[in-house]
Amino acid sequence: MTKMNEKDAKILHDIMQPLNIIRLSCGNIRARMGSYSTEETEYLLAKLMRIEEQVVRATELLQDLKKHDDNDGLP
Repeated sequence: MTKMNEKDAKILHDIMQPLNIIRLSCGNIRARMGSYSTEETEYLLAKLMRIEEQVVRATELLQDLKKHDDNDGLP
C-alpha cells in the first residue's frame, strides 16, 4: 500500500464529516428528551446508543485505515 494520497485523504474526510454530525445530533436529541415518558425515553436512548456505537465503529475503522496507510513504508 502506498502513502495516502490527497484524493484518498479527501474521501476519508468526506466520510468522517457525516459521522461526526450523526454523533453530535444523537447528543442533541438526547439532551431534548427530558419531556418524554420513561418508556419512550428508554426506547429512544437504546436506539441512540445503537446509532452511536455504529458511528464509533465506522470511525475507528476509518482511522485504522488511515493509520495503516500513514505507517506504510516506515522502518
